[in-house]
Amino acid sequence: MKPPAELAEAFKARPIDAHKYSVGTVAVIGGSSHYVHAPVIAGLGARAAGAGLVQLVVPDASRIAAGAHLPEATFTKLVPTCIPPRADVFVVGMGLGVTLNTQALVSRLLSGSAGRFVLDADALTILAGWYGTNDGYEPSAGQELVLTPHEGEAARLLGCDRSQVSADRSAAARELADRYGATIVLKGPRTIVMSSDGTRAYENGTGNPFMAMGGMGDLLAGVIGARWAYLKGNPFLAAAASVWLHGAGSDSVIERELDPSIVNTAAAIGSLRVRLDR
Repeated sequence: MKPPAELAEAFKARPIDAHKYSVGTVAVIGGSSHYVHAPVIAGLGARAAGAGLVQLVVPDASRIAAGAHLPEATFTKLVPTCIPPRADVFVVGMGLGVTLNTQALVSRLLSGSAGRFVLDADALTILAGWYGTNDGYEPSAGQELVLTPHEGEAARLLGCDRSQVSADRSAAARELADRYGATIVLKGPRTIVMSSDGTRAYENGTGNPFMAMGGMGDLLAGVIGARWAYLKGNPFLAAAASVWLHGAGSDSVIERELDPSIVNTAAAIGSLRVRLDR
């Protein structure tokens, strides 16, 4: 499956002299005792999307999963005072939890910091707690953000009801971009990507209902981090291309019948539909 023409630039070939630092480094910051594997899933997404180096900042409990599934990743223990390694993009929030310690960590990462940040899951909840009922957040000089909310998180970030987001998803994405100075990935069927200045929008056409499972958002956050790290700029293009790639990959699994659980579920649904039609 080829990407649409408007996204083709995001998939330019690697140069022959590429090395792990030139194609992009991603630091994934997340995880807690309750969501041990969420940042590892994000790391897998980053690796699959081409990151040259994945660096995990995670609790000790995540090390076993990381060692089994992402052995090439580096490891930094997640504590309130930890200093994440240098990276082209920081992917923050998957399974992080919302505590005083994690709020302090997110505050320290963002306050006055230059760099590229993909904020997902609990990082969005923390951001909403600070700015959801006021005029929003102003990124510091040299700081670029991609926010990846589903409709519930978008409502918290805007201080409104989820029904208002559902009623006009494009308007909600544009309002989020304006209030947080960020590229927005408003997830859901036909995910909407909005540029930080509100002038560019992309409505995704890939993906399927079998993507409705835990961990899909974590995976996407990692993919966005890797594509953004590779492109080195243009967060809108990186986010839109990642959303397309994420959905296209799942469509390929369905079409090629690579996952028996999905295929069997699809067959069961088809069988039920036939019986209902009778």
